[in-house]
Amino acid sequence: MLEQTHARNDFYNPVAILDKDLLTEVSFNLRIFEICTVCGARFGIGYHGPCSGMLSEGEIGELPQKLTEILAKDHRQDRAHKRFIDLDF
Repeated sequence: MLEQTHARNDFYNPVAILDKDLLTEVSFNLRIFEICTVCGARFGIGYHGPCSGMLSEGEIGELPQKLTEILAKDHRQDRAHKRFIDLDF
């Protein structure tokens, strides 16, 4: 099962989960996929539970860019990507 390091308020926040870990997340509401432009790691972006209406379409559109920036920073700092990334604004 995915690391239990994320807090319960993440239930309502947009998150990114590494593609290979999506199968273990039974209550994850997937909205879009994004791929790391450096290493090709694939992440699903969405919410835990029935929270798909929490952000507008414009805000959903900003999430891939935010994730791309986080992933690029990982590479600049020579660290592995997290399996679970909070994308809360």
